Amino acid sequence: MTESFVIRLNDLSFYAHIGVAEQERLVGNEFGVDVSFRIPADSFVPEDLGTTVSYADAYEVISDIMGREWLLLESVAQAIASSLKQKWSNIQDCHVTLTKRQVPLSGIDGSCSVEYSLP
Repeated sequence: MTESFVIRLNDLSFYAHIGVAEQERLVGNEFGVDVSFRIPADSFVPEDLGTTVSYADAYEVISDIMGREWLLLESVAQAIASSLKQKWSNIQDCHVTLTKRQVPLSGIDGSCSVEYSLP
């Protein structure tokens, strides 16, 4: 494996409208997003932001996707990874974990999450 940097955005918080039930999409819920991806070290120039991926710019992409209404966590995770890789061609191995922090189902006391990886 070649040298690379791993960029992570951890435990991002969003109030979003994601869920199969219409009520979930209407009312919304708290979600957490974790994203990590690699960029090759051989294309990085020290102190040159143009040779890396700004986590602030990556956050804007994630925030835009989380601001839409969705049915499935899987669709959202896939959209985040695909959008990041599409915007920055140097991104490799993008991983997204999307967590619904409070599940509105009787008997589930905890969270549910989906993890998606895009090579």
